[in-house]
Amino acid sequence: MNRAGLSLMLVLAAACGDNDDTCSSWRQWGNSASHEGASCVAGQPLGSAAADMVFDPFIAQEEVDAGGDLVVHYQAPLVDGDMVYMMAKSGTYTPCVVDPDGNPECFLSDPYRLNTEVWQEQAFEWQPDGTLAMKWSFDSDWKPEPNVGFEPMFQPALAGDMIAIPGAGGTIWELDRMTGATVRQVQPFQTIDPDTYVAGGIAVAPDGTIYYSTLKLDHDNPYGMQASGNLIAVATDGSVGGVDYQSMVTGAPGPNDACFYTYDPDLVSLPWPPKPLQLPPQYLCGAQRPGINSTPAIGPDGTIFVASRAHFDELYSYVAAVNPDLSTKWTASLRDRMHDGCGITIPSDGTPTQHLGDCAVGAPIGLDPSTGLAPAGMVDDDSSASPVALPDGGVLYGSLTYYNGERGHLMKFDANGTFSGAFDFGWDDTPAIISSGDDYKIITKDNHYGEDQWGVDLGPYYITQLDSSLNVDWKFLSTNTQSCQRAPDGTVACMSDHPHGFEWCINAPAVDRDGTVFVNSEDGTAYAIGPDGQLRDSLFLDKAEGAAYTPVVIDHTGRVFAINNGHLVVLGQ
Repeated sequence: MNRAGLSLMLVLAAACGDNDDTCSSWRQWGNSASHEGASCVAGQPLGSAAADMVFDPFIAQEEVDAGGDLVVHYQAPLVDGDMVYMMAKSGTYTPCVVDPDGNPECFLSDPYRLNTEVWQEQAFEWQPDGTLAMKWSFDSDWKPEPNVGFEPMFQPALAGDMIAIPGAGGTIWELDRMTGATVRQVQPFQTIDPDTYVAGGIAVAPDGTIYYSTLKLDHDNPYGMQASGNLIAVATDGSVGGVDYQSMVTGAPGPNDACFYTYDPDLVSLPWPPKPLQLPPQYLCGAQRPGINSTPAIGPDGTIFVASRAHFDELYSYVAAVNPDLSTKWTASLRDRMHDGCGITIPSDGTPTQHLGDCAVGAPIGLDPSTGLAPAGMVDDDSSASPVALPDGGVLYGSLTYYNGERGHLMKFDANGTFSGAFDFGWDDTPAIISSGDDYKIITKDNHYGEDQWGVDLGPYYITQLDSSLNVDWKFLSTNTQSCQRAPDGTVACMSDHPHGFEWCINAPAVDRDGTVFVNSEDGTAYAIGPDGQLRDSLFLDKAEGAAYTPVVIDHTGRVFAINNGHLVVLGQ
């Protein structure tokens, strides 16, 4: 190891301390309240699987309904010492209706078809013989928001001696984490309304306060009628406070205000933006409310960071910083921050016969062609991206932008809410942070989406390390070209069908005390990338699988927990 690598390891170990919970556990989304995704132990070699369990029995049916992909956001496993906590599913799976040609039509199906499933939280304990034994199982009454492209996230968190689990009607269940016995059901509203949902994951502050978001939808027209959201705070004694998103996100348009949308292709001919330049249409904004899969983050000083969007128009999205008393500290709009559209990331050579992505010849530099305005970062309901509270008091958020090949932008704001810059990165990611004294590094996926005329993915696909100013330190390129699948007898069959590599399907990477990065790929393989950006080792898991963006976790022994094809695979000894 070179001197720089040794120094980084020592700084990381000193920063966490021998008794820090992050050294012996992974207690919530991104491990810490800040969502930094960092551990104080060294990750083990990825040479073998210590455990492999199927937690989603509906994989085959889910893949059929998604056209061969797996569009589900799975829980990050939680670990504390020798205890492991992970979701499972039971009940029955209700498939999508099919059209006359036999193709699934999920958005024309019953929007509540997934309510026939039961989301469980199960506790396991490592045994002396190296196996995992189930200790208890809890059937939650939580249900997902209706008709969302990616199945919404069910994400508990460890809170002291308890585990907090999403429940029905905006409630959460607090269980004794060792026995599974119910301690209490936290009910923030007067009634348990089935059209109110726990939206995103549960976060736990260092002082034990639990934070999570709720979303109230209209039953018959959930995305066409007004909605409302709340940030809920639960003290260690079970007392509840809350604030509604519309009042919390100061400076946002009101529910009945007019907001700009995109051009309508039936009214404005391609290529966009039109000449002469005109404004896009305006319609109702809708109330500010949480992103469906976004989890609050808590900074070192107790500031809570949330991602918010207008219910009808995700082009009006915000990051809000909230004080522990739930008063607003600042809000930052994701609009008008980037200027890298037409003529920069998009060719300005569009003609009426070219695809939507190209800008019109002579388009003003930097605009989003779909609006004719400066680009806007979006809090998208299919994304599990959550804010990351930075060591310097600032925050990162991975927004969606369509115009740059749906790569999105990783956006940074300082401790005062001032925009500090953006990096176009690959969408749907909660980056990991490597802290080193007063400085830090950022680990993110860096996928370049797009297909050729034959439908072959073009790439390239990178895992990228950035410095604190969003400059690139290194990039690790996906070079595997083979799709593989493991048969029941353990043999692996492969075919070469990805000449440009595979998309990184990580939505929350993990980084160990040495700066080694652990990630999943759509090629079905778990990778360990050293702090110099070079491959340390890798292991094929079960199946090359499209679209299931999944987290990685490290436990107190350095075992690595990865998710593939509905399996939780524990790598190490």
